[in-house]
Amino acid sequence: MGPFQSYPELKPADLSDEYDFIIVGGGTAGCVLANRLGRDPTNRVLVVERGGVTDSWASRVPLFSSDFASDGSRTLKTLSEHQQDLGKRMGLFTGRVLGGTSRINGMLYSRGLPAEYDAWQEAGRQGWGWEDLKPYFLKSEHANYAADPSVHSQKGEWYNSTDDNFQFSGFGRTVEASRDIGLPYISDINSPEHPPFGCGRLHFTRDKNGYRNSTYHAFLPKKLAVERRSHLHVCTYTAVSKVETERFSSGQLQAVGVKLVDENGKTKFVRAKREVVLCEGTFGSPQWYWTVGALEGACINVVKNLPFVGSKLQDHFGVSISFNVPISESLVVLEKRPWILLLELFRYLIFGTGLLLAPVLQLAIFTSSQFLDAKGVPSLTQRAEPHSLPDIETMLIAYETSDETWDKSHGVYNFLNVLLRPASRGTVRLTSQDPFAPLSVVPRYLSDPADYAPLRASLRLSLRIAERMRARGYQIADWRMPEAEDDATLDRYIRRRNRTTFHYASTCRMAPEDDPKGGGVVSDTLVVYAFANLRVADASIFPWVPGTHLQAPAAAVGEKCADMILENLKEA
Repeated sequence: MGPFQSYPELKPADLSDEYDFIIVGGGTAGCVLANRLGRDPTNRVLVVERGGVTDSWASRVPLFSSDFASDGSRTLKTLSEHQQDLGKRMGLFTGRVLGGTSRINGMLYSRGLPAEYDAWQEAGRQGWGWEDLKPYFLKSEHANYAADPSVHSQKGEWYNSTDDNFQFSGFGRTVEASRDIGLPYISDINSPEHPPFGCGRLHFTRDKNGYRNSTYHAFLPKKLAVERRSHLHVCTYTAVSKVETERFSSGQLQAVGVKLVDENGKTKFVRAKREVVLCEGTFGSPQWYWTVGALEGACINVVKNLPFVGSKLQDHFGVSISFNVPISESLVVLEKRPWILLLELFRYLIFGTGLLLAPVLQLAIFTSSQFLDAKGVPSLTQRAEPHSLPDIETMLIAYETSDETWDKSHGVYNFLNVLLRPASRGTVRLTSQDPFAPLSVVPRYLSDPADYAPLRASLRLSLRIAERMRARGYQIADWRMPEAEDDATLDRYIRRRNRTTFHYASTCRMAPEDDPKGGGVVSDTLVVYAFANLRVADASIFPWVPGTHLQAPAAAVGEKCADMILENLKEA
C-alpha cells in the first residue's frame, strides 16, 4: 500500500450486486459493526454512509474538531419544529460523516453506572444488564493511561485518555468547592466502584498522539479499509431510499436488499444475502419505517404497522449559568489573543501538549436532585443508596455555551446543568420520500412538568458551588444567571437559557411492541418486529436515554450486535 493511497470510497455504480451484510450508516456504532463483521474475509460487507470521509488535520485536533456547529462538512444541522414550551425552534446537530457523531462530539468516554444497565434488564431486556455489556465496553477499549485492569482494557482499538492536570485553574477550584459542600472527588468516573454522586475528571477518546480517536479512526481507518477492500466496501455520499422486502408464507418479513441513491440522483439496487442493519442514529434510523415496502405515488404501502417508530425521542436537555472570569482562565483567550493561539499550536505540534489537546469539557458533577436540600446543597440527613442513579449532571466549560451574542472582553466559566432522566418525549417524522430531505423533529422539551424540579435543583447547586469558589478567592463574577431562586423565576430562566446536549436516543427503542411505557420497535436481539433479518444498532435502540454520555454505550451496542449476528451465522 502506497503512503498516498486515498481512502477507498465507492459510489453506487462501483458496488457489487449482492453482499452478505448491508450496514446502513457508518456512524459511531456502524464503524464498530463493520470492523467486526469484516474480520472474516468470507463475509462480504457493505457500509452505506450519507456523508464522506472528510479526514483533515483540523478534524483530528481535539479543540478544533469538538464543535457540533462546525463548517458543515462533518455536521448535519436539523432545525426542530417550533417548541411551544420554549418559544423557539432548536438547532439539533449530528455527525454526517464516516464515524458519525464521534467525529464532532466532546470526545467524552463515559459508560454510566452498572445500575443503568441493570435497570434495563429489570425492565425485561434480557442480555442487557451490566455484566452482559461490560465485556463489550472492554473489548473496544484501549485505556492509554495507568488503568485498573479490573475496570479497563488496554487491548482494544479505541483509545481513551485522561489529563493529569486541568487546563484552567477554575476546574480545580470547582473540585475544591464541591468537596466543601459534600460532593466527593471521583478519581475514575468509569469505575463501577465509584460513588454515584460527586465531581470527576472526564475521559476522552484521544489516541496516543493526542488526536481525536473517533470510531472511524479506531475501527474503519484508511489502512484497514484498503486491506479489506476485496470484501468490505464503503459507499459514501449515498442514502438508502428504500428497503425491499418479501413476505414468507408464515407472514414473517425478509429484507432482501436496499435501493441506493447518491447526491447526484444515481441509483442502484443491492441485494442482502443475510442481514440489513440500520446504524443511522436516532434521527436517521427511524426513516427505514417509511422506506420499507413499496412506495405508491404519494402514499406508502405499510408492510408492518409499528406505530412507535420515531416516537419516544429523548435528549439530555441543558440549562446554562455563566460567570465572568479572567480572560486567561477561559478559551476566549485563543480568540482575543492570537499570539496565544500560535503558541498553543506550536506546543501541540512539537510537544503534544497544551490547549489544543483539551476538549471543551474536562470536568463534570453528577448528583441526584433528591439528595439536595432547598438551597441546592447535599443534604446531611439523606444518604445516597449504593445503587442510586444521578438525575442531573453539571458540565463545567471554560466558554459560553449559548448561541446568543456576547462580549468577549472577559473570560467565561459556564455551568451547563443537564437533565439526565427527562420525562418529556418527542418524535421524529418524515417530511418527504426524498431520503435527503430534512426530517420533522419535535423534541417536546419540558412538555412534562416533572422535568422542572431536577433542573431547579441543579441550578441552585451550581450557584452554591460558584459561591464557594468565590469564597476561596477565585475571581468569578456574576454574569448570565437567574434573577432569583424561587421556583417561578427559575422556571422562566429554564425556558430561556437552554440548549440541546446532542444526546438523542430511543426512537427505535428496544421494548415489547405492547410495552405499557410506550411500544418498542426492536427485540432484545435488535431485530425489528415481524422481520427475520432487519436489525437496528445505534443509540435509537436504548429503552430510555441512559444518564451518561452516549458514544461509549453506542459503540457497545455495535459490539453486541456484531456478536449476535456472528453467533447466528454459526448456527445457520
